[in-house]
Amino acid sequence: MNFHVISHTHWDREWHQTYQEYRVKLIRFMDELLDLLETSPAYTSFLLDGQTIVLEDYLEIKPNNRDRIGLLVKEGRLIIGPWYIQPDEFIPSGESLVRNLLIGQQIGDEFGPSMQIGYLPDSFGQAEQIPQVLKGFGINHALFWRGITDEETEKTDFWWVGPDGSKVLTTHLPLGYGNGRMLSKDFEQNLEIINENNSNLKDMATTSNMLLMSGFDQRSANKDLPEIIDELNQYYAEQGSDFHVRLSRLQDYFEAISLESEKLENLSGEFRKGKNMRVHVSIASTRLDLKKKNFEVQNLYEKYVEPINSVSYLFGNHYDNDIINRGWKYMMQNHAHDSICNVCTDDTHQEMNMRYEFAKQIGESVQKTAVGDLLGNIKFDENKGMPLVVVNTLGEKRENIAEVTLHLSFKEFTLADRNGNEVPYQVVETKEENLNDKQIEIGVKNDDQFVFTTTIKFAAEVDGFGFSTYYVKEQAPMTNAFADVYQNGAFENEFIKVNIEKNGSLSIKEQTTGTIFKGLNVFEEGGNAGDEYDFSPPREDILIITDKAAPEISVVHNGPIFATVKIAYRMEFPVDTDVNSRSAETKAATIETYVTVSRYEERVDVKTLIDNTVKNHRIRALFDTGITAKTHIADQQFGTIRRDNYLEQVEYWKQENWEEKYYPIYPQQKFVDVSDDHKGISILNKGLPQYEILNGEKPTIALTLLAGTDYMGKQELVDRPGRRSGLHVATPDSLLLGKHEMEYSIIAHQGNEIKAGIGVKASEFTTPFMTVPLSVKSERGSLSDNCTFIRVEGTEMAISAVKKCENDNSLLVRIYNTTNQPIDSAKVEINQEFFKTIKVVNLNEVPITELDERILFTANAIHLKDIRPNEILSFTIS
Repeated sequence: MNFHVISHTHWDREWHQTYQEYRVKLIRFMDELLDLLETSPAYTSFLLDGQTIVLEDYLEIKPNNRDRIGLLVKEGRLIIGPWYIQPDEFIPSGESLVRNLLIGQQIGDEFGPSMQIGYLPDSFGQAEQIPQVLKGFGINHALFWRGITDEETEKTDFWWVGPDGSKVLTTHLPLGYGNGRMLSKDFEQNLEIINENNSNLKDMATTSNMLLMSGFDQRSANKDLPEIIDELNQYYAEQGSDFHVRLSRLQDYFEAISLESEKLENLSGEFRKGKNMRVHVSIASTRLDLKKKNFEVQNLYEKYVEPINSVSYLFGNHYDNDIINRGWKYMMQNHAHDSICNVCTDDTHQEMNMRYEFAKQIGESVQKTAVGDLLGNIKFDENKGMPLVVVNTLGEKRENIAEVTLHLSFKEFTLADRNGNEVPYQVVETKEENLNDKQIEIGVKNDDQFVFTTTIKFAAEVDGFGFSTYYVKEQAPMTNAFADVYQNGAFENEFIKVNIEKNGSLSIKEQTTGTIFKGLNVFEEGGNAGDEYDFSPPREDILIITDKAAPEISVVHNGPIFATVKIAYRMEFPVDTDVNSRSAETKAATIETYVTVSRYEERVDVKTLIDNTVKNHRIRALFDTGITAKTHIADQQFGTIRRDNYLEQVEYWKQENWEEKYYPIYPQQKFVDVSDDHKGISILNKGLPQYEILNGEKPTIALTLLAGTDYMGKQELVDRPGRRSGLHVATPDSLLLGKHEMEYSIIAHQGNEIKAGIGVKASEFTTPFMTVPLSVKSERGSLSDNCTFIRVEGTEMAISAVKKCENDNSLLVRIYNTTNQPIDSAKVEINQEFFKTIKVVNLNEVPITELDERILFTANAIHLKDIRPNEILSFTIS
């Protein structure tokens, strides 16, 4: 047996200490490491945890050591990359995972070659799309620890196959990333470590190679390893043993097992089972305030900042990759597995919040400049009135509700499209204010500018990725020809009829088939005796459910375009929960839900406000699907995944002494859907990454809205017996006391989620039109006031990114199959006026020279056929 000793550290950038506290240790660690590698030629390699942010953090303090690092990297002795930061695999978006590798590779290239292995030693479970993302960067190997069991494989090595067919040769670490960390000058102990690993792993090994990971959390390099290894090899040679130990690299290990890789089995899917090591399946519910911010900032960059900058760039305006990537870095620094899963101290979470604010400030400032530059290039017909530019950064032609706030000198006005057709609108709010109150006065007092600040909603249509212009003109608007959306106690349009029941729940009738879904948006409140790592109920729980409630129901807005109804619950919740029970004392709390339906959309949009006054509990919204189904569909990075509604492991996890309960509580991106062949219901969300399927084959979707806990780690939980995870550190901020707002939406549809186009419709919910009024005249504009740059036909393909390439002046367009099924054909139209050249590239933005016969370019389009499930395709256009 060949034992590959991998000298490494696992560097949590922040966790139970803050980033700066850990950085003090990092500086000493790196100083000592550089000295060790430079003075000990026998110390042939050290793995720097697969994340290049460690170099950034160190060199900010010790910039003079850059050349020393570069030399060691070029020599292959300091192993860096490929990630920017060790990510969680489920909560960050697909684009965030791509940018993590893209920026990580850029930093690595500054020093020398990056390690081309998808190194994920401590992520809380493994996402299905990781093989495709890695292959998109030319990375053919992966290594991880958590989530896989003997129910999937009894071997350490296998081919991990993504939904599109991408394959990476993969090794999992049954004993974790520290199975060789105790190697020392104690020779007898070293023999015991080798024998114990061999005994535990020999039957799982697929070749005569075995990994000994000599390192651990924040662990310095073991400077004695060369001597330890020499002594072991001398002993084994004297004993005539076939054991051989070497100070090795992961690359060497994969080269060795690759020689016999043809015999390895194929595994597919996600790995989230906590049998041998905890995956913390319910971890997505912690600190939902920060997870919501993560969604908002990701969406800002992916759907607004980069696409709008790209359009502005076409007209010679500035596109600054460096400042945009600075914002991405702030965001991704929060994507470390401990950080975004929010299993940290309050101090650390406060720093995360600040980084989101930094990213938001950069993004909004960049976007504001780009919008101004873009509007300056458009030729408006100001005889028609004041222009309103409606921007669609999604790829498909869409008709959705646009919302805009106007500052007008008049109260009455008409709204018209560019062809002069009057467009009905509805006033949300109007008030008189002085704009001078919002301006800086320098030297003298500014003149007063009294205006009517009026917010309106109207149905806008944009033909793909581009913009359309509407015009506001002072005159009396036309007489409304439409009835109000909310009448006789119900919302109604051509798609749906929605009733609010006496208990505040919703009933939705899908108009085409007449199917009625009842018991939607019922609230459930229960105790949480868990910690930041896991939700866990008390041994004796009290569930409070609003199915028998009598809330106050009142109309907030009602008109021809949309209606909003408020449902207000006054509740009494137990003030606290411990592992045994909930307290007898209760305290008043409120849940207010605002339900909005528009005339032109099939969604039922829900905004829920919770004034949280009690500790250690969880609130969820329940949606009884009324459907019989064994499985459901959830949105994941770049597409969807089918999951089981019932997990049989619930029946035997205790008997088999699993580390934690395994049950159908799951992470998600934008939606979850339950369907049969005839009907279905989708629950869309804005930054609510967790749901559970209740009742097995009669599924109810439980969407987590709020979960509060008072400690980072606790012992002996109902759903996670034994030791605690993390430290027993109080985290009062994680109780989430105070007011919180959540947004989600319901779509009742015919057929399954693919026929209903839910993948695209979910993006329409999470990415509203951006509508901008032009406040000053455009003097230099030549571009038409209605322009489409890219259009994706159909409801199955979607745009993931439009951005300037990192290394040339082309624009990158990334699209993907939103479904988990193959697509026969698709078409992406490209505006010839702006783009002449199209190339296929990989996720690293490197041209793919090998011909793909499924892709055909014509003068104005990309024609695709035989698109694989969840497949990602990237192009440059110039």
